[in-house]
Amino acid sequence: MTTRILAALALAGLLTGTAAAADLYVPSPDQAIVSASRDWTGFYIGAHAGYADFDAAHFGDDSDLATLNGWQGGVQAGYNAQFDSIVLGVEADVSAAGILEGSDTDHWDEEDGINGLATLRGRLGFAVGDLLLYSTAGLAVANLDVSDESQTIGGWVAGVGAEYMVTDTVSLKAEYLYTNFGTVEVDGYGDDEFDIDGSAVRLGVNFHF
Repeated sequence: MTTRILAALALAGLLTGTAAAADLYVPSPDQAIVSASRDWTGFYIGAHAGYADFDAAHFGDDSDLATLNGWQGGVQAGYNAQFDSIVLGVEADVSAAGILEGSDTDHWDEEDGINGLATLRGRLGFAVGDLLLYSTAGLAVANLDVSDESQTIGGWVAGVGAEYMVTDTVSLKAEYLYTNFGTVEVDGYGDDEFDIDGSAVRLGVNFHF
């Protein structure tokens, strides 16, 4: 009987010591919980610059092709709303541009092309810490100047991008955009129709508040 009592007391002491040790346990740094994603919610403004390459194919005659390429740069503003790791947003931008024929050919003159662009786009992103990966799509308009006749053309735009927070209020971004203006009746080319589309790669900076 005495032996059983001593064994029971020893077991109780062992359990008590184990419980006390558990209370004093501190997780190692390797077991620390990873911090949540940055909150991207809020307004922002910024600037961008990039390079664009467009084609204007004479409707019904693919051999008559004007290749337009050059720079673009401008400003943007937008708003993000974050839900867990999902970020929804809207962005508008305006760019000056020199996306021109660039050579005097039998298609368009060397100074003909796109000298201004603007888009209004939705954004759908996934936040991973300070990094935001997103897709984007919306409406696009451009100012087309051919043979000194200027006109506004409209279409759609879609693309993908990545944005990274370098401070609490400043982010850097890179994005690819594809723009399609469909079939356009070009005023400066005898009202002939051209299929106009192209791509742009842009870098930018945003200031969040």
